[in-house]
Amino acid sequence: MIDYTDVDAKLEEYSEAFDFYMECGEMPPSIPSDDCIAGYMKEVIDNNPQIDGSDPTWVEVLKEDLISFFTALLEQYRILQIEAMKELTMIAKFREAAIEEKRMMWQEVCTTIEAGYSKYDVNLPGYKAQFKTDDKDAIFSALTGDWENACKAKLDRKERQILNRAKMQFEQICRDAGTQDYEDKKKVENYVHRYPQLKEIVDMIGRDKNPSNEEKDIVVYRFMPTTVAKNSSVEEIDRVESGDNLERVLPVELSMPEDLFFKRYATKELQQFSSPGKDKPRKIEEHRKDPRLTKGPIIVSIDTSGSMSGQPQRIAFSLLKQLLRMAKKQKRPCCLISFSVRSKSIDLAKPRNWRRIDNFLEHSFSGGTDGEQMLAEAIRVLQKGTYEMADILIVSDFEFPVPVPATMDKINKEKAFGTRFYGLKIGRYGVKGYNDVMDKIWVV
Repeated sequence: MIDYTDVDAKLEEYSEAFDFYMECGEMPPSIPSDDCIAGYMKEVIDNNPQIDGSDPTWVEVLKEDLISFFTALLEQYRILQIEAMKELTMIAKFREAAIEEKRMMWQEVCTTIEAGYSKYDVNLPGYKAQFKTDDKDAIFSALTGDWENACKAKLDRKERQILNRAKMQFEQICRDAGTQDYEDKKKVENYVHRYPQLKEIVDMIGRDKNPSNEEKDIVVYRFMPTTVAKNSSVEEIDRVESGDNLERVLPVELSMPEDLFFKRYATKELQQFSSPGKDKPRKIEEHRKDPRLTKGPIIVSIDTSGSMSGQPQRIAFSLLKQLLRMAKKQKRPCCLISFSVRSKSIDLAKPRNWRRIDNFLEHSFSGGTDGEQMLAEAIRVLQKGTYEMADILIVSDFEFPVPVPATMDKINKEKAFGTRFYGLKIGRYGVKGYNDVMDKIWVV
């Protein structure tokens, strides 16, 4: 029996299976052959020749449509499985019970079987008749085996019936709305060509380009160990001594457990080759080039106040879609925060939320702006384990005051741990002080 109770986990699994099938032409080995949802996904992909890879937008549209469809489907599957698990638990309890406890449960067992199954599924009258002559333990074992198989078969049958009823409606929706979704996504791409700053932002947050020599990652810079300079002289080795010279350490020391090795290194107790009479090797501290951190989470905070309606809204929406596309491709957690008078957030790392973006933003552009609440929400999300050391992008006209000292202290603290704060300023007005708050601000 396939476990569908964790909807978010299954959606993530199907999302990855979709990508795997598009790349390899087969389902990943982790997908069971009897998974009816995965089987239907394969059928849909095979029946849509326009997603041959030449236009990735069609692939993206179909994937989002499927994930949205699977979300509703899995919610129904989850309810069915919870009910089935209750019955399977009852079966297991009855199977393991002593004979006296079986007698106490017998009436409930009979009622459950009679209400849920025909005699062709579980022949309860036949088992009752055998109790008069045959070994009771063998009869109970056969009864519970048939009952368990019938329970699983009924669950599988119901799941397939739900899929068969729903897929006709899904295919109709795809025919009606697929072209419109495709055109909408193409409009998003047109904004990227019209405003090159948007592509710069995606490249910066996507870290697709090498950072400039001036860019420093203070976390790596602060905590990266220094290196030991190469010793230019060639010396004859004639004995072993204790120390912490990694160039001369005996190979056997490198095979010990890591914690013990570092302890011996810190106390200068590593066994190393020595050459008396020569100057000790000269240690030179060399900070290595400061690389960027690995591609981490993304937090996008979009100003949804009234001043951002119209063209600013469309620019913000276009940029968000590009960032989400990149986050999906790079398997990076992504969170959207909308803020005006109140802030609210949505976790875009969950495939079930991809289709919620339109409603989340399109009906939100009204009211004023509370920048403090927006920054507080961004920091709150940032401090979740999933989003620590994220890239934060604020999209706004920045027509609100700079952070108060307490908020600025929190921002600086997060920067010290590797967080990047970026801004896209839409319009030429707004508060100029944010140039000192953000790591970098683009203006359109």
